[in-house]
Amino acid sequence: MLSDKFNVIEMLKMAKEIEDKGYRLYSTHAKKTDEPKLKVIFNKLASDEKDHYNTFDKLEKDYKKKDQKDYDYLEKVEVNDYLQSFVQFEVFHRGASQELEGMETVEVLDRAIQSEKDSILLYRELIPYNEDETKEVLERLIEEEKEHYVNLVNYKKELLN
Repeated sequence: MLSDKFNVIEMLKMAKEIEDKGYRLYSTHAKKTDEPKLKVIFNKLASDEKDHYNTFDKLEKDYKKKDQKDYDYLEKVEVNDYLQSFVQFEVFHRGASQELEGMETVEVLDRAIQSEKDSILLYRELIPYNEDETKEVLERLIEEEKEHYVNLVNYKKELLN
């Protein structure tokens, strides 16, 4: 999808993919866990990830409808090596649901915590390449991903005590 340049549409597609993987990861593990509190947490996170996906999807559709000449910043922008390599790394790994099947709860939580941190970092790195509504959405989603992170860390602490 990305070479050395990308545009806002490509960023939105990438963000949608990340959110979809998060949704699948959390919804799968909500069904698999026997721990009621973890089931509630994973179901809430899955719902949030689905909402994030829908937000990015709406933005993508809106941008596709806009007149290109009025949105110069949609033109391709250079991507530094750091961001390019981060974008190519998938926050929620392919096959994560299958990979996590044999893991203990703490290991699943560790993977989820890391994925939330990676999402926060990625969205922060994308902010300079965006303006207006997309930038505002990224900032809002960063706050929501931080909330996910805190919820997961707190549950892990509770589980370990």
